[in-house]
Amino acid sequence: MAVTIRLMKAGAKHRPFFKVVVTDSRMPRDGRFIATLGTYDPLAASGNVKIDLERVKTWMGKGAKPSLTVSQLLKRAGMAPEKPVVVKKTPQAVSLDELRTSSAEPSAEHTAEAVAEGAAAAAPAAGKKKASKPAKKAPKRKAKKEAAK
Repeated sequence: MAVTIRLMKAGAKHRPFFKVVVTDSRMPRDGRFIATLGTYDPLAASGNVKIDLERVKTWMGKGAKPSLTVSQLLKRAGMAPEKPVVVKKTPQAVSLDELRTSSAEPSAEHTAEAVAEGAAAAAPAAGKKKASKPAKKAPKRKAKKEAAK
């Protein structure tokens, strides 16, 4: 069971308020949780992060990993966590130069091998003639009429 420290929404519509909870990573955002560690009020002017750092250290010692947002809140509260849990990974950008070098022409050895293989494959095929398509069968009606005559 992977345990994470993440936010659980507790506020009303257009009035966000979050609880910092310890939960199984498979549970939904506002679903079942193990323990409440603090609160976060994004609308408050100051002092909007209230987290029990001792309990956070205890849970992290047991293997719980904070989410990316919670790790930023822990930094704001005065604790720098080791590694946050990253839910989604964005693809890394690749420069055009790297794309051009990776799709550049293959080396001379590879091209010589390809030419030799192509010539070997074409030689037996040149000796064979293409088979013509078989003649279409006459429809059964015509066959019956011809048989009747």
